[in-house]
Amino acid sequence: MISPNSLEISKNWWIQFPYHLRLITKIRFYAAFGAGGVIYLTSLIFNNLGLSATDIGLGFTISAIIGTLTRLFTGNYLNKTGKIQFPIISSSMLSIAASLCLIFSRDTFFYIIGQSLVGAAAGIYWPAAEFGVPYFCHPIETRKAYSLVRSSEALGIFLGVFLGGYMTNFLYSKSIFINDIFCMIVIMYLISRNSSSIKSNLENFQKKLVDPINQGQLKWNKNSIIIILSILLITTSLALIQVTLPLDLVKGGIYRNALSKEIISLIISIQLILLLFLQWPVGSWISKKGRLYGLKFSLINFSLASFLLFISSYLNIPAFYLISFSLILVSLGTASFLPTSTDVVFRIAPSNKKGFALALLSQCFAMGYFFGPFISGRILDLFGYASIIWLSISCCCFIVFTILFKRLF
Repeated sequence: MISPNSLEISKNWWIQFPYHLRLITKIRFYAAFGAGGVIYLTSLIFNNLGLSATDIGLGFTISAIIGTLTRLFTGNYLNKTGKIQFPIISSSMLSIAASLCLIFSRDTFFYIIGQSLVGAAAGIYWPAAEFGVPYFCHPIETRKAYSLVRSSEALGIFLGVFLGGYMTNFLYSKSIFINDIFCMIVIMYLISRNSSSIKSNLENFQKKLVDPINQGQLKWNKNSIIIILSILLITTSLALIQVTLPLDLVKGGIYRNALSKEIISLIISIQLILLLFLQWPVGSWISKKGRLYGLKFSLINFSLASFLLFISSYLNIPAFYLISFSLILVSLGTASFLPTSTDVVFRIAPSNKKGFALALLSQCFAMGYFFGPFISGRILDLFGYASIIWLSISCCCFIVFTILFKRLF
């Protein structure tokens, strides 16, 4: 039984954050709740419908290409207007259209149309959602604010995958898309209800940036290229974990037996539970370190995790334990990467390019989905296992880690 004191402590902890930061945290929770099942379970759903790994990977690739275009427009829109309401409303409507398309999809054609709409929605949503956090967080430190919103997303993704997996297995095979529609309706309601206060809050903060005294940064940081490269590599690793790993596990490794859909859902759920509980403490801990510490910590964790996945392909009984431990490392790497990457990209950009910088960050996620799933899908169809993919990712992460190790920001 939960004591009244515990509820009061939780309430006081929550209200310490500014109202609009709490609002964007709620919006990002519902977005993650709706998208969680879509991101992690779509590949399994359409694999069961008979689509090949190449077709599934192609859908994610086309989604990433469409997302690239919408990110460019959204970043430009944010730089010119500084308004997030219209992009978030538009992305919610596109996401509803995508979910409806995927519900009725039975073949590759409608699957790709649905994934295209998903990419368009993501490309519009992410820059706007990230853009609002630093403007809404005062007087909270930016990295702490990003830890908060990422923690809410970790909770949303966990609930989306957990409930989505249950409903998919026991109720309706495409229930994750119905859940996504519900969440998008909630987001549109929250934005519409608070539109005026969001507008005034953004305008007040941006007036401070117009003041020449506050325009301290006029050029990109000297470490920008290696920072963007490390982010692109980590986002590619995340894309492979989300899309390729379930297909790799269900097909089996060189000596590792194929795992059942239920075991795969359990493994993914464990990883998301870990991320849920690790996101806030790890994010808070990373916020007290140097700004690049989180990226370095993420790279070494993804390098070790990918190497363990590579080894697991050559084992049978011990493979389950190696996979489980690798996902612990993935959770640690993800928990440190998500808030750090956004804060670092926001900081390295000139004062008049913040919207473009966050669109670029969002584009790194899209590029990860562009390269990763399509190439890995081809490898899976050709060889039947993905061990070479995990070894390549492990080596790349370690190389970039060694380059970034002594850099300071």
